[in-house]
Amino acid sequence: MRSRRSTRPPRRWGVWTMTVVLTAMVLTVLTVSGLVNASIGNDAHARAPEGHDAVPPGIAAGGPIIDARADPVRSAHLPDRTVALTFDDGPDPTWTPQILAVLARHRVPGTFFVVGSMVAQHPDMAQRIVAAGSELGVHTFTHPDLAGVSTWRREREIADTELAIAGATGISTHLVRPPFSSTSDALDDPGYGTVVAAGQAGYVTVLTDVDGEDWQRPGVEAIVRNATPQHGAGATVLLHDAGGDRSQTVAALDSLIPQLQAQGYRFTTVSDAAGLGPYGQPAPSRDRVVGQALLATVGVAQGVVTLMEIALVGVGGLVIARLVVMLVVARRHARRRRDPAFSWGEPVTDPVSVVVPAYNEAENIEATVRSILASGHPLEVVVVDDGSTDGTADLLEDLALPRVRVVRQANAGKSAALNRGVAAARHDLIVMIDGDTIFQPDTVAELVAPFADPDVGAVAGNVKIANRDRLVPRMQHLEYVVGFNVDRRVQDSWGSISTIPGAAGAFRREAVQEVGGLSSDTLAEDTDLTIALGRAGWRVVYAEKALAWTEAPVSAGQLWRQRFRWSYGTMQALWKHRRALRERGASGRMGRLGLAHVAVFHVALPLAAPLVDLLFVYGLLFGDPAVALLLWGSMLLLQVIAGVLAFRMDGEPLGPLWALPVQQLMYRQLMYVVLVQAVISAVTGAGVRWQKLQRVGAVAEHLQAPAGQDGRSRPAADRLPAPPVTRGPAPDAAPASSETPVAPPRGGGRERWLDLLRAIALLRVVTYHAFGGGWMSMVFPSMGVMFALGGSLMVQSLRRGEALDVIGHRLRRLLPPLWFFGLLAVPVMLWHGWPAQDADGTVTSPLVWSDLLYWLFPLIDPPGSDWGADAVIGLWYIRAYLWFVLLTPLMLWAFRRRPLVALAVPLVVVGLDALAGSPLGEWGAAGPAVVDGATFAACWMLGFAHREGTLRRLAPWISSCAAVVLVAGGLVWAFTHPAGDDGVDLNDIPFAQALVSFGAVLLVLRMNPQVAWLERVPVLGRLVTVVNARAITIYLWHNVAIAVAPQIGDLFGWDSEGQHFAIAVWLIVVAVLAFGWVEDLAAGRTLSVLPDGRGNARPAQRAVVGPRPPVIPTDVESGETSALSQGSLRAFLGRVVGAAPPAPPSGPADRVVARPRPRPAPTHRGPVPSPPAGTPTAGAGPGTGRYTPVPAGAGAVPGPVAGPVARPPARSTAGTARPGRPGPAPTGAPLPAPPPPLPAPPPRVPSPTPTPGRATTSRPGPRPTPAPGRPPSGPASPPDGLTALVPSARDEPVLSFAEARPGRVARCPTRPDGPAGTTGPTTTRTADRLSCTQESTPLGSSSPLGLVRPRRLP
Repeated sequence: MRSRRSTRPPRRWGVWTMTVVLTAMVLTVLTVSGLVNASIGNDAHARAPEGHDAVPPGIAAGGPIIDARADPVRSAHLPDRTVALTFDDGPDPTWTPQILAVLARHRVPGTFFVVGSMVAQHPDMAQRIVAAGSELGVHTFTHPDLAGVSTWRREREIADTELAIAGATGISTHLVRPPFSSTSDALDDPGYGTVVAAGQAGYVTVLTDVDGEDWQRPGVEAIVRNATPQHGAGATVLLHDAGGDRSQTVAALDSLIPQLQAQGYRFTTVSDAAGLGPYGQPAPSRDRVVGQALLATVGVAQGVVTLMEIALVGVGGLVIARLVVMLVVARRHARRRRDPAFSWGEPVTDPVSVVVPAYNEAENIEATVRSILASGHPLEVVVVDDGSTDGTADLLEDLALPRVRVVRQANAGKSAALNRGVAAARHDLIVMIDGDTIFQPDTVAELVAPFADPDVGAVAGNVKIANRDRLVPRMQHLEYVVGFNVDRRVQDSWGSISTIPGAAGAFRREAVQEVGGLSSDTLAEDTDLTIALGRAGWRVVYAEKALAWTEAPVSAGQLWRQRFRWSYGTMQALWKHRRALRERGASGRMGRLGLAHVAVFHVALPLAAPLVDLLFVYGLLFGDPAVALLLWGSMLLLQVIAGVLAFRMDGEPLGPLWALPVQQLMYRQLMYVVLVQAVISAVTGAGVRWQKLQRVGAVAEHLQAPAGQDGRSRPAADRLPAPPVTRGPAPDAAPASSETPVAPPRGGGRERWLDLLRAIALLRVVTYHAFGGGWMSMVFPSMGVMFALGGSLMVQSLRRGEALDVIGHRLRRLLPPLWFFGLLAVPVMLWHGWPAQDADGTVTSPLVWSDLLYWLFPLIDPPGSDWGADAVIGLWYIRAYLWFVLLTPLMLWAFRRRPLVALAVPLVVVGLDALAGSPLGEWGAAGPAVVDGATFAACWMLGFAHREGTLRRLAPWISSCAAVVLVAGGLVWAFTHPAGDDGVDLNDIPFAQALVSFGAVLLVLRMNPQVAWLERVPVLGRLVTVVNARAITIYLWHNVAIAVAPQIGDLFGWDSEGQHFAIAVWLIVVAVLAFGWVEDLAAGRTLSVLPDGRGNARPAQRAVVGPRPPVIPTDVESGETSALSQGSLRAFLGRVVGAAPPAPPSGPADRVVARPRPRPAPTHRGPVPSPPAGTPTAGAGPGTGRYTPVPAGAGAVPGPVAGPVARPPARSTAGTARPGRPGPAPTGAPLPAPPPPLPAPPPRVPSPTPTPGRATTSRPGPRPTPAPGRPPSGPASPPDGLTALVPSARDEPVLSFAEARPGRVARCPTRPDGPAGTTGPTTTRTADRLSCTQESTPLGSSSPLGLVRPRRLP
């Protein structure tokens, strides 16, 4: 539905600009804070030496103080019995003051090589160091290994630290110590290059003579022993005042200094000891200003991040609080409703008016109306066409469905359409449903059942997603079940439901009248109405069994537009009803429970929730990635628990919960942007319009196909009055292709050629690891072949299921064997001793406990010890396969649009990396993953080409020539850039591996020969089958078997490689027999020792069968007559009788006939009085969709229409208005806009509020008599002798409920073009409404809605 409420053009550009600016600011703050808070690397984690050819012998054998400011480079030792205590990695607010206290107590100075980020965080500590008489030196800004970074970063690391020192203390320094440095004799070529570069920048490099090794925390005595110079020589002593627990360092200093002083040692600073001149010179004014600005920026960033961390704790608390509420309140609500003794009271059999507002709903409106008519509850359907341009109203009228009336109005928005429907409704109970929603057969009955309680004024239904088979709707399915439905259970228990969904809600007419109808003040008219009802004292309940199925947006753009309107409208409603927070009674209850719940969990929590993802990325980039994954996974675990509880309460199967991680990574971010933009729009006052979503007819798919036809029941051609609208594919749909090429299966039921390739590849892998030899990687590039087969199988699976389901299935098959392997391997490595040290004490394989998480989800290589290196060296393949599975939808999208470009991009990336010296591999733990992805991505996508049939369309000579060129190019590169075993191991030459693998895969997949002979060799065929069914087991365990084989061979004296290989093969067979069942378990197959290839599935357990959309009947009662041919009812009759049906009688156009009936007595809460004899009921009369006339003498008035309305003839020209009824509103003559909102009825006497969740069984009594001077409230049906008409011209009658004499029709004739002062009835047409003033009306002016607007009495 569209709205004319906003006349100002929306300032979308301003909202987007503010969103981008805010995002940039937050990212800048996080980056600054991350740089200054990055973890300091331990000195043990030093890189391996790379050679000493460039280091001058005098420097290597010289002292620790190296001055490269002039040529030649010079080095110096400290004088004998002179000690310079140096401290790295500080300043630290905990340990630096304690160390300064020890130095002051013994009256000795120190030299502190500070990290710039630590100075920026604790400038006061740097000031204390200078004030204590100690010296400052540069230790870089973020503590990287300067020998392994680029030139520009090395310069910035030193210069930024100098600025931080200048800003904090006002002085400068000329000393620098590179991180991870050691003694001068350990200086290698890259390290010496760093020394020279520092000298060119004006710094003296200070290395180490004696390392106290306090970073290992070996104990106080060990630190003292390590830090004591030998034989009275002078020394620079390395200690640390930050980077961990330094209590041992503080205690060791208190012992070391007195001992050395007793031995005659003198303590001084480095500059004094080396004669470098005075230190602590004032810094240039520019450096001080820039440094202070740097410190201020860091301070702001630190403060913001601190606030974000505090807010994150609040978010976590809210998430936990919501989980607790779900566990307690929502589950109690669900148990109470499932209790067989629960009942709303006596069955409600009163007839119902179902109001359907529709704007351009031609795709779904038939399914919507037919699903309503399939209900067994007595009802009528009022469809209000809000100025549709796609023929929605004409389609319904052509269907001639019984109990259905179509009301037309000019487009004015959903709230106006619903008000029009309420006015036209004949019954006191009103159900509202959207035009893209369908009901279950019992939905209407379930919706009105709570009205057995007279205090219930409205009922919220349970809305489900009908088109949940696609990714975006599935995300919304999770949101509806876990979010909206759980919230309604909680709010129902607290008596504070804040939103009745527009797709499924039921109301008492009296309640709607009392709050003035649906308001156009907000874009969330459903929330606005619900809050108003709660404030008025009406009880609003949730009927979870009243299921409604709606079409959800299928693209991100459509979802953004819908949720932006929801968010903006919700905030409008909260602001509109904000006074409820300080009111008492029912209004205060709604404010403090309902509005507060919405404000906290629907506005504040979603606004703060991005902190989880922002700080997760922050931790990945600047902290411990494993810890960040652990914390993010904890939040995800809470979401999973909440999801399981919510799905169980709703009776839904748990399968869709596979999508929760994707929802957290993708869907939630879109909702963040939506909410932020809605807040910005609300703050800035940007205009917001109601935006119509594109329908794809998702609910119409549930129409039952008529017997003898294979299509939908609706013949669309001649039911639509307008020309057919050409609709493209759904926004997320892949482009159609003129052909669907499929690689034909070979060799029987399975693609045995692919099975044979996988078996050969695994054999080559085992042989390569057993015997070595880089030449094997050139003979058959097994890894490229295995990745190509994986890509082919992914596309095959994607043809049968949604991408998310396929990815989940692949992960389920891939990860459990890895988990089982890790369950055995990791404890053995821990038991054997994980950390290992070189002779110089360098830890080569440190154990980081958080890294063990990568055994659960290997985004990077799972860690292993040196002893277990053989077991984990091949896990890179599992990691790469996992990433390819996750990225397949994106890669397939790119391949289908630009195949050649998609295949070339990874080859270009790995080629450029090779030309640049392989910098990608240096990106820490992510480097190998990036290199492997670029190396084998083209092979994975060749699997796409195989499955899509692209390769089969290539001429054999083209594919063969291309393969030869690629393989030759790869071999040329390998021999000209040797690496690995024998200098030609492709596994160590990524670019050559990529080219050779691509060429080989192109050749073997294009060949695709018949291998029927394989089945004629039973043993060989069965072996290939077993190898394929146990591929992951063989790959995981073959390295372990190869490593253990020599030890077993030693027991029997078998020393040859052949004997060891035989033992390894035997061990692999044992592993397959012992552990292969894990693959069967993961794949859902029957457990077997040796699979036979039949893939027998395990007997399925009884799964939870959740609610499903109904099959909507299209029988005669529901109007199947229009579906019996390829035309409408008129065309069908014309073919049967050979003539067109009779023309309609003359009369006013666009009339909705309301049958006269006796005026009801003053209303009360209860069933609507039964109509007298002769009054039409649902389904009575001919099956033309019209009501049977009331017999003469039953209060009928002379006037138009006394029988069924004949169908007008079919129009012959598309777009031409039909006789007797206007078509779509022509330009210049629009239909009149709908009337204003409903006025409030007389105040009612509130009754005590019953216990929430339990309906009372007492029947309502009569309501108090209305006060004098006010009309009675009740069903808005026409009084005796009135005809309900939808005004479409200036002289049309309008609906009036003013007290009138029988037989009189209230009209608003055209104002005569006479002189001024003409008297009589007048019509006033404004931009948004048509109002009528009738002087003869005694109590007030009548509203076109059919309700009396009270007049102010003197």
